[in-house]
Amino acid sequence: MTNIYRTTTSSGRVEAQVTMVNIVIVSHGNLGEALLRAGEMIAGPQERVHVVQIAPGESPGPFSQRLAAVLHKIEPEPAIVLVDLLGGTPYNAAALHAAKGNVECVTGANLPVLLDLIMSRNEFALSELAESIAQAGRDSIKNVGPLLRGGKSDSAR
Repeated sequence: MTNIYRTTTSSGRVEAQVTMVNIVIVSHGNLGEALLRAGEMIAGPQERVHVVQIAPGESPGPFSQRLAAVLHKIEPEPAIVLVDLLGGTPYNAAALHAAKGNVECVTGANLPVLLDLIMSRNEFALSELAESIAQAGRDSIKNVGPLLRGGKSDSAR
């Protein structure tokens, strides 16, 4: 499903716009940039991907302001905010924006999730896309020892 959002022109006319979902990777340290580089190594260069990282020792205020600026810049286009860790400073800053109708926030950022998001961001409505990549994250974590020994993985229950 294509993502459609509505804009109002300067004359007051409402227009429907179709767009690719923006991806905003929010992380501690350089994880976000490293995930993007790895994703592009596999899937090629990407448009509409933004990375906002909190530096060691940085206070939450300036980080939250940078994230807000990125999200404001892409409004009213839809965005998935992919966060590294539930409950951390990046999550806390991102969660403030998840109440908006054009933003979804998914935690547990990893390479399989990012690749699934890159490959399917034009295929689903925003909320369905968020659920799809959350499931991709759950499905990507396996204990391979039992799989290699011919049994089932504990995570495959």
